[in-house]
Amino acid sequence: MVLILRSLHPNYKHVRDQILSSEQIPSMNSLVTRLLRVPTITNGDGIAVENFAMVASRCRGRSGGHGRLICSNCGKEGHLQNKCYDLIGWPDKTANISSDEEYQEFLRLKSNNHTQSSASSSPLIIDSSASDHIFGNESVFSSISSPKFPYFISLANGSKMDRNTGQLIDKGHESRGLYYLSNNTSMLCFASVSPKLLHNHLAHPSLAKLKLMVPSLNKLFTLECKSCQLSKHVRSTFPNQINKRCNLPFSIIHSDIWGPSRVTSFGFNYFVTFIDEYSRCTWVYLMRERSELLSILMSFSKEVENQFGKIIKILRRDNAKEYFSSKLNSSESYINSLERKNRYLVETARTLLLSANVPTNHWGEAILTACFLINRMPSASLENQIPHSILFPKDKMYHVPPKVFGCVCFVHDVSLGRDKLSARAIKCVFLGYSRLQKGYKCYSPSTKRHYMSADVTFFEETMFFTKDDCDSIQQALPIPYLSPP
Repeated sequence: MVLILRSLHPNYKHVRDQILSSEQIPSMNSLVTRLLRVPTITNGDGIAVENFAMVASRCRGRSGGHGRLICSNCGKEGHLQNKCYDLIGWPDKTANISSDEEYQEFLRLKSNNHTQSSASSSPLIIDSSASDHIFGNESVFSSISSPKFPYFISLANGSKMDRNTGQLIDKGHESRGLYYLSNNTSMLCFASVSPKLLHNHLAHPSLAKLKLMVPSLNKLFTLECKSCQLSKHVRSTFPNQINKRCNLPFSIIHSDIWGPSRVTSFGFNYFVTFIDEYSRCTWVYLMRERSELLSILMSFSKEVENQFGKIIKILRRDNAKEYFSSKLNSSESYINSLERKNRYLVETARTLLLSANVPTNHWGEAILTACFLINRMPSASLENQIPHSILFPKDKMYHVPPKVFGCVCFVHDVSLGRDKLSARAIKCVFLGYSRLQKGYKCYSPSTKRHYMSADVTFFEETMFFTKDDCDSIQQALPIPYLSPP
């Protein structure tokens, strides 16, 4: 059997590879049957190439066709009745290996075939009508993953093409009706959604949190983002420490006021944060004046009571005079988590504004968007649990799919009195989400109006504002400056 495999014509290489790649040693009968099933192969002149197994069998016979052995039991040629397998039984799968030397030779042939198939790189051919594409050599892939959300068109070599931008992935040539791709191993890994696009979708989270939310990115070690470096660059990180927290939601609420901003955001100069110590869930309210704090506190307390049936027991805050008029219970203890939370919110908002060149007067929407997305990210203080899922275990994480902050969007126009030939959509800039409504928050500079709608089309690769439209971010969200020693 080893001699037959070695002497096969190159046109039957695929049959030999299949036999040698099998875990079991085939019988001679199955080998001959498989060779006979192979269609007749023709050369370039249209002349049929003889099957080598049949040629070998004829060479072993006597010339002229005389003296052929015919079994009187089954009527087949090549054996007599005393050796008929129908009477004496068929041999097992290892019966073709007559000695240890032949068995070792078969193993060497199998090993050499595997080495040659791994080292060789066969051309890649695109099937334009196929739904699924398969490539048999796993060693040429740099990484293999199973994406949950296929956003791209897959090619035969496992690479992708962006169906939105139509970006070219690889080049090839046509030959006899087939399309061959160049053997570029760097293009042989299946790519899922771009990590940079996911990073932009979720308001520029850290790489550690992005890996927790998208497990397929566990092998990603760095994620270069210029906006994050400009907005979040620090000299040192906070030390890891375990903070004790209460056992019930809304037992302890931490609150702090940030502001005033040097640039107003549609009349707002401050924002106040409320953090539930149990779930680490955060609420942010924009304020025009600090005197609005009391009414916001009462409104927030009423919302907690109506929605969760809880009463806020302790309010922890700094020594701002606005808190002393509050009717809620208060405590003099104040922890640094509020300052870190405000810093996290401001850093994320600053990053959103810088990455999309959004003018500084929209810092209010950036703060609200940052709070919305941070509540839906794993928290280190909760052992990587998600704050939103703790308070709302049965709700969806996102009531609408996240989009890139500051990109171009088109909101369906539902205003009355439109002409039949007038535009059906309004070009806007995407500025975040609503905590209470199912839709996207968009703003049209031409009409100077905010729109809240779910009927929105996004161009996420195109930012609404250019770099010339962006004012100095430090005017609205100042970065602390430390003079060198």
